[in-house]
Amino acid sequence: KDDPLKAAVQQAMSNYIALFEKKDATKISELFTSEAEYIDSDGYVFHGRKVIEQEYALFFEMAEPSKLKIELLSIRPIAENVLVQDGISTRFSDKGDLLTSIRYTATLVKTDGKWLLASIRELDLQDPTPHSRLSALTWLLGDWKEEATGTSTNTSWNWSDDGQFLVAEFVIDSAGGTAVKGTHRVGWDAEAAQFRSWIFDSMGGSSGGLWSADASGIWSVDISGVNASGVRFSGVLSYHSDGADGLVISQENRTFGGQALPNVTNRIVRQPPKPQFQASH
Repeated sequence: KDDPLKAAVQQAMSNYIALFEKKDATKISELFTSEAEYIDSDGYVFHGRKVIEQEYALFFEMAEPSKLKIELLSIRPIAENVLVQDGISTRFSDKGDLLTSIRYTATLVKTDGKWLLASIRELDLQDPTPHSRLSALTWLLGDWKEEATGTSTNTSWNWSDDGQFLVAEFVIDSAGGTAVKGTHRVGWDAEAAQFRSWIFDSMGGSSGGLWSADASGIWSVDISGVNASGVRFSGVLSYHSDGADGLVISQENRTFGGQALPNVTNRIVRQPPKPQFQASH
């Protein structure tokens, strides 16, 4: 149910990044409410849209041209038309050198149909844990069912016991009665700075790949692996939200043994929680 909020926040941050890299202090100030406040990491408070615009203008005058990356760690609705987001804002030089990296928390309010920044507070940067990073993928949690031609797949996503991974147990039943079981583990790859999948099936095959998200919030996994017979396969899995309890999974750029395969799209649905039976007295 939070997917529209996530998409709206991502769009707001994309707008902010574009204006920041253009050094447009006036347009950036219009992303704030009229009485917004900005508290920097030293504790200085800049109150009101005009003051915030002046501060940005001064910063842009002194700072070298740079590229900005914003990593969203969490989005939390706290009231109607009010949400809080946490993230990391990182600046790079045009040559790709790291300039600054700041953790922040921001409050956004929906005003006249637009999400505006009501406050930003910079925090001391602490490396987020793999668990906190995985909050971006918690929409996977739960039991899912997929019906495709001749097969039925049941998947259950949960946190690992240590809370550092998301782990799925899946069972694929075919019309011929053959069942394939497996596990799918997702964690944070610190070297690649991306989520990574590790997949193993009961036939002896394995695969894996890195995750990425586009500007609209659609997540994709570039998967490659080898089956139990030693044949290599690859493809790109994309996850599209389809309502509160549905996902559309697209498989594109598929290959098997070096041969191209057609694209495939299936819809999976979240299964309701199992009933809790109570002993009668």
